[in-house]
Amino acid sequence: MVSVLLSLLLFLGAPIVGGSVVDKPNILFVLIDDMGYGDMGYTYPEIKKNITTPLFDKLASEGLILDRYYSQFLCTPARGSLYTGRYAIALGITDDVFQPWKKECLDRDQILLPEVLRANGYATHMLGKWHLGYARWDCMPCTRGFQTAYGYTQGQLDYMSHLYVPGEQYNDFYFCEEDGDEINWSILPNSTQVYSENLYTARTKSIVESHNTSQPLYIMYNMQNVHYPFFAPDAYFSEDCLDKANKSCVRQAMLNAAQDALSEIIESYKEAGIWNNTLLIVASDNGAQQSRFASSLPLRGWKNTLFEGAVRVPAFLYSPNPDILVPRGSTSCYIHVTDWFSSLVRWTGGWEAFAEISKVRKSQIYTLDSIDQSDFLFTGNETSCLRNEFLVHINPVNQNAAYIKGDYKAMFGLQSLSSQTTCQTDYRYTFGENSINWNVTRLFNITADPFETNNLSKTHPDVLEELKEKIVDHFDELEPLQCTLPDLEGAFPTQVMHYFLPFDFEGGIIPDWATYAHDPPSFH
Repeated sequence: MVSVLLSLLLFLGAPIVGGSVVDKPNILFVLIDDMGYGDMGYTYPEIKKNITTPLFDKLASEGLILDRYYSQFLCTPARGSLYTGRYAIALGITDDVFQPWKKECLDRDQILLPEVLRANGYATHMLGKWHLGYARWDCMPCTRGFQTAYGYTQGQLDYMSHLYVPGEQYNDFYFCEEDGDEINWSILPNSTQVYSENLYTARTKSIVESHNTSQPLYIMYNMQNVHYPFFAPDAYFSEDCLDKANKSCVRQAMLNAAQDALSEIIESYKEAGIWNNTLLIVASDNGAQQSRFASSLPLRGWKNTLFEGAVRVPAFLYSPNPDILVPRGSTSCYIHVTDWFSSLVRWTGGWEAFAEISKVRKSQIYTLDSIDQSDFLFTGNETSCLRNEFLVHINPVNQNAAYIKGDYKAMFGLQSLSSQTTCQTDYRYTFGENSINWNVTRLFNITADPFETNNLSKTHPDVLEELKEKIVDHFDELEPLQCTLPDLEGAFPTQVMHYFLPFDFEGGIIPDWATYAHDPPSFH
């Protein structure tokens, strides 16, 4: 691992020769799971963190660091917003993540980013975590714009056995691919005892090696690291930190594994001659979990709150080609997770091809929360930053909400770490102004006070009221909670067990047209 990483660090600045350049750049989007702001070496470098991320730091410093990048507070809402360009509240994902005991699915009426990129000529592939629905086969990624998908449907997976944990362990490891008008599904072996991040890396390299370079390539690599259960093989532990009982050592080992995965993938792009025509995006889906295995410090709070430590996360862009991305250090322009949608759609050709294929326009379906920031992100035009405000979130279950505008962030209600992990029906919650506890108020100047220590709600009541009204304006966008889908045709199993998974595990059902892969596919 160390030799691969160091060789890449030495080679990053070398010119690429013999690379095939196509009209549209390749997009490699690496979404790291639960990486907090304190898990990157380049964030607040003056604060000692007991971790190192040399590859991430070098790529970020030679690209564009999004210092004010904001995502959602949990995995499912973050991924839903990224793929659709809409706030999580508009998707009905207001409180918890999608759970394996709930029959949930990202609304089929939503247009997803890979669907538009497919129309714009891209080959589209997904690796790793999906977490946007599994109750029906048409909830899965190979029916939502990805030509292939290899990974797991739920929020967490054992890194070695590839079973869902904790609680009832079941197989949640699959592979799907288009085959003409059909989609082939395979349920993969659950006891390979190969570190799952290594499996995703091998699959990614296989895609790159076999890719037709005349077509632009979009790979969505949803890393499993650094999410629970916290584990890394011996090879990734640093020589000065070998204690597996030491949370800091485990954290560093998982970060090493994540960097090693990316370094191997970059090398495969270079070997294929397409790295010089590639945009790399690296971002976290949300802040760190409340544990010492990951860190959002020095920001306040953890995932599942609305504090900065949950929603302000590391993100950067890199390309070896200045015609694709103008390298310029760091920016304080607000970039929201929804902005990837409009920015990448326009950058890759716009809506016209998708509209022609689908016979619909986006304006006929819904209004996006996404802002097209492509001019700012890719051309280096510092005056073209278009976002100055955004809704952080509205949670009618926990009765809290937050909004950011300019220097100020207003928060209302208690910031609970708990979620409703049983299915909740929408009639139990009100969706108007009474759904929020307006009596608990916080107001921070997050420019002057990024760690949210000085509550200004008493001294700046006019600002607090203005941002409260901004939140109220979004209540019309709230959709019912997505956790009570009816029993629909195509949901599996039907009677054997309470999990509605289209996958096999002990005592389960496999549809006739889904084959069980007793042996790993050849790309392992």
